[in-house]
Amino acid sequence: MQYEMSTLQNKLKTLFVHSPGSTAGTVQIWFRAGSALEKKDHEGIAHFLEHMFFKGTETRPGAKIAHEVETFGGEINAFTSFDYTCYYINTPNIKLADSINILLDMVSNPLFKQEDLIPERNVVFEEYRRSIDSPSQFAFAKLQNSAFSGAYAHQILGREDTIKNFTREQLHFFRKNFYNLSNALLIVAGDLTDKTPIVNTIEGYKLPSGPESTFPDFELKKSATVDVHQKEVGMATLTMVIKSPTYSEKEAASEDLAINCLGFGETSRLYDSLVLDKSLANVASASTMFMAKGGAHFIRLVFPHKNMTELLKKFLVTITEAIENGLSSEEIAKIKNQYLSSKIYEMESIESFAFSLGHSYAQNGDIKCEEEFIERIKGTSSNAVNQSLKKIFSKDVHISMQLPKEADAKKAKKELEAFQKKMKALKTNLTGESKTKHKIEKSKYDQQVQLITIKPGVSLIYRQNKMTPTFVLQAYLRGGITEETAKNNGAYHLLSSMLTKGHNKISYDKIKKALEEKSSSISGFSGKNAYGLLMHGLSDNFQDLFPHFEGAFTSPDMPAKFLTHEKQLAQRALVNQKEDPVKQCFKEVQRLFFGTHPYALSPIGTEKTLKAITQKSLIDTHKKNLKTKEIVLTYCGDADLPEVLGTLKVLFDKLPTRKSQKLNFKKYTSTVGVERFIKFDREQTQIFYGIPCGKMGTPENLYLKMLTTHLSGQSSELFVEVRDRQGLCYSAQPVHFAAIEGGYFGIYMASGFDKVNPAIAAIKDIIERIKKEGLPEEDFDRIKNMIKGQNLINVQTNEDFASVYSVPVLQAQGLNYYHEGNKEIENLSYSVFQKNIKTVLSKKWNTVVVGRSN
Repeated sequence: MQYEMSTLQNKLKTLFVHSPGSTAGTVQIWFRAGSALEKKDHEGIAHFLEHMFFKGTETRPGAKIAHEVETFGGEINAFTSFDYTCYYINTPNIKLADSINILLDMVSNPLFKQEDLIPERNVVFEEYRRSIDSPSQFAFAKLQNSAFSGAYAHQILGREDTIKNFTREQLHFFRKNFYNLSNALLIVAGDLTDKTPIVNTIEGYKLPSGPESTFPDFELKKSATVDVHQKEVGMATLTMVIKSPTYSEKEAASEDLAINCLGFGETSRLYDSLVLDKSLANVASASTMFMAKGGAHFIRLVFPHKNMTELLKKFLVTITEAIENGLSSEEIAKIKNQYLSSKIYEMESIESFAFSLGHSYAQNGDIKCEEEFIERIKGTSSNAVNQSLKKIFSKDVHISMQLPKEADAKKAKKELEAFQKKMKALKTNLTGESKTKHKIEKSKYDQQVQLITIKPGVSLIYRQNKMTPTFVLQAYLRGGITEETAKNNGAYHLLSSMLTKGHNKISYDKIKKALEEKSSSISGFSGKNAYGLLMHGLSDNFQDLFPHFEGAFTSPDMPAKFLTHEKQLAQRALVNQKEDPVKQCFKEVQRLFFGTHPYALSPIGTEKTLKAITQKSLIDTHKKNLKTKEIVLTYCGDADLPEVLGTLKVLFDKLPTRKSQKLNFKKYTSTVGVERFIKFDREQTQIFYGIPCGKMGTPENLYLKMLTTHLSGQSSELFVEVRDRQGLCYSAQPVHFAAIEGGYFGIYMASGFDKVNPAIAAIKDIIERIKKEGLPEEDFDRIKNMIKGQNLINVQTNEDFASVYSVPVLQAQGLNYYHEGNKEIENLSYSVFQKNIKTVLSKKWNTVVVGRSN
């Protein structure tokens, strides 16, 4: 991709990113204006302003902005951070000029009507309520309050009293001071072969002039702090915060490398000692967050609170050993490779590449600052990294902990204070080719895709992508939750997680080290009707990495200690789910719609079944499947087919032929026409209103896909009615789940506990009207355009294409299933849709409510 920075006649800094032949484009406008610039009396105004920009202009009133974008299948959204705000539209390339027009109209000519202000206060307050219910968001807010100082100590969302009282004057004040030409960067990315009309469109708009934003220094509180709070969670979360240099400072690169060596990836020091060794924790990670001026290193540990004493002791030992013995050159080289490969992976989609450039501008006012940082990373010596590691832990360590309700908070705080003294003591001490002919089927719709029959029951999907030097390799077998029972529920979840824990007596540690040194990844996956293995890497390393893929797939060791570890993680997840109202809501939804079918089972099993699953049973199941089940391997990358076939030959030779097996659909009966209430003491209540639907590929799923598209997005009647007009929720969305043996459709909403009845009524009103009247033909045509545009945007990366083709082929739906489904939508007549959508919606509906009792 090529890019060029220009300042146009209207004085707007514009970055043009040219990607020849791209079917997708993106338009982004970044403002160096975020919550760190807010005064005490209008905390949260930057985020609230972001919301209000979507409320329309003179030429595009109300929801018409989102409506226009979504009509051609585009995506429009925004986000606010401490130091910046970004508005963007991801679009089919043919609509790039239209997207520029819409986005610049939105940020140049907002109405900020008083009549829109009141309901939007309610919407943002619901978002604020959601942040209270979210353990991670709540924990970060507590951390800000206890450890951060100055302008970074308050939530980006603001406070309840500010949110409920925002005024038009505050909106105009913040916009006037910070949304100006000095702080703005427009990015236009896509196939820019003809740039003239694009430039003309941009120059038709004008932003106000004004001063550059002056950001405050990011600071932590002067003395190290300890904060403990309790929440409805299953496990404890401990976060440590340490001051870091500013992004542009010389030591920023070496400190960032040091902290990532400690906690990035499954071969990192912390993950190895705290998660893998004795399963003391579920999560052990470390990272750096840079602000405009300054930054912070974060260390995050998630663990059962009963493990706290042993975990803190092991943490201190691990850090001390790293400081005394130093980080190895191999560890440092691994992290350097991760940085370098991330820049390549960003180029897989146009929006991610554009976002990286935009973030560079927002971070430091310079689109090249990330490139310069990467060069500093490359030039950093191992000695400098180890010196920086010592320097990091010579600074104050601020601590914040989130505990389950049943834990002893006073005891925990006392223990943390003792731990912090030990950290202060540490601070003091530191001053080939295949010629075999195969049957090949080419896609009628995608010339780059081929389906190759290697032998009966074993196939390869090959798609060449010359645009980026990366690859994705997947192996799919029939299996998954559909083959589980109440006795072995969770088996395939464990099986898929165990595939990567060592093979052919090569240890997990050696494998992970080899993979991470080459900036690659391998993971198992398990779904409703399939399970398997996924590898993602750089093309230069394909042949070196493949033996680990082949070994994990055909000869996994599944060591007992890792099985114990995975069982513990699953059991902890079950504990967490009990405290998660969203999980409980959809658990009940699946139970109602799938009845006795395995789809109603938990993907991770139950406490009882997890205990019963053995190492032998998992190995035997996988060995049997390798001999008898149909297998589809998928390669998407830039290698030529002969190279791929030659590399994979050793795997194909190990897989025997197998008979094609018909899909065995299990019969089940859905419970319909019922209301279920599950009591949960939360600020927000989870609501689902839905019906069962047939298996993947049945006609009713076609109609429901179109209805789902109609009800999705910020301009949909669902979003506009229940959120914008009535302020009943922060978000409401349709859910359409369609699997090979069945599915369901419905509306999900999280609403304030005091708004449940009007929320349900609003959903029912919308469904009832569509059931009686169908949809206007104008909306029907718009849905087709939306789906067409979304398809152009959503399938870009190698992994996207692999997923699109693999599952349908495995499940006997054919190589062209994805494209033929889109063709069916394209050819569907309005009269057929109207008749059938009314019939589908005439089924009996279920209502599931999880929250406080009225």
